[in-house]
Amino acid sequence: MVAFAVGAIALTAFGRSANASPEDLFGYGGRTSAMGATGTAHAGGYESAWHNPALASTIRQNKLTLGYVGAVFALDAVGQNLPNRASTQPAKGVVIGADIPLPFGGKLRDRIGIGLAFYTPTDVIVRGRVLYPETTQFPLLGDRAQSLAVRGGLGAEIAYGIRAGVGFAALAEIAGTVVAATDVTGRVGTRVENQLVATYAPVFGVTWDLPGSSKVRVGLAYRGTLDARFQVVVDGTKLSSIAIPLLNISGLAQYDPAQGAVEVARVEKLNVLALQLVYKKWSAFPGVLEPTIACSEGGPGACGLVPPRIDWRDTVAVRIGAEQGFELAPGVVLRGRGGGFLETSALPSELPGSEAFEMASKTDIAVPTRYFDATRVALTTGVGLSLDGSFPPVDVDFYAQYHLLLPRTITSTDGAGAELSKGEASGHIKVFGLTAGVKF
Repeated sequence: MVAFAVGAIALTAFGRSANASPEDLFGYGGRTSAMGATGTAHAGGYESAWHNPALASTIRQNKLTLGYVGAVFALDAVGQNLPNRASTQPAKGVVIGADIPLPFGGKLRDRIGIGLAFYTPTDVIVRGRVLYPETTQFPLLGDRAQSLAVRGGLGAEIAYGIRAGVGFAALAEIAGTVVAATDVTGRVGTRVENQLVATYAPVFGVTWDLPGSSKVRVGLAYRGTLDARFQVVVDGTKLSSIAIPLLNISGLAQYDPAQGAVEVARVEKLNVLALQLVYKKWSAFPGVLEPTIACSEGGPGACGLVPPRIDWRDTVAVRIGAEQGFELAPGVVLRGRGGGFLETSALPSELPGSEAFEMASKTDIAVPTRYFDATRVALTTGVGLSLDGSFPPVDVDFYAQYHLLLPRTITSTDGAGAELSKGEASGHIKVFGLTAGVKF
């Protein structure tokens, strides 16, 4: 019993000091987030580290950007024995971006650049929560919007309007142990050891300015699978002569699937129009939870319960974005931005049931799997102000997003096909961000 309590304490401890990345949900950057989260063919500066590292080759000035972003979730699950409003904490964090042109001469002049992008939540590093499958939750939203993330990209302009780039993404994951034992006086004590470990994923990109027109550009980007696990092993074997198994409190705190994006954009000095298609391989998602007890023989489930096996589905996102600039005075440009996107859900509408141990009967019973998600439709907008020339070289960008979850019914059934739970998922998400950058 003490081991279980210690495990809960350990989870609470790092759940309050850790979280996950919002880029895959909302996009990244003060400019492109206002344009339907497009950018594979037109992102610039530090934003290219997420959208397409090839575009880091367009960086011409050193620039440092700081910003603040936030998201408020109103996620609903309506049905019998459901809470109507699911409990989800707001996400808020700080954005840091750096534009670095590499000062080569000769044929490499103005051809190579580096974009660096950072996101850090204001109150945690990475959040991982272990919830029972029968607890109402939106596993693909909420906590996924909160995590320390680091991205970098190197881009080079090759020739004939072709640019290529390579980059990386990094997240923080947690590994640790909790050992409970009694001292010489018989009192119970614990030793907790947790550490943060970086996990990485590659990013590749290429763009091509179509021949005969320097205004139309095609961009392609690939982002590898980025996952951040948490694993805390609770050891209570020293508490009693009774054999107590090691408790493996583990799962995925953050998961961004492997994905490919293609975008066509018309890029002019004061005008941008972009259309993007993204394919995400959610079918490779291993699931949120892992077995608490690892069986030494007999396979999964031989010595404990196993999480439900869900057939996650690949998803598609269609995005559109636009920007129009107005030169108010020499060195003063005001830009209006707008866009939107639609992204399908990776969660199937029919879920298998789960199992739970019932103390009264001392047997395993069937319980519903109460996971919820829905297709999202988002509208985005924002403004930007750029100063240069005789003014301080400053860029200020503001954006807002409104995500609507299209109502959708999700059913959980047992092995015989009997309905265990049925509910409707819906809700909305409000996102905002403000960034300011200084060129030097």
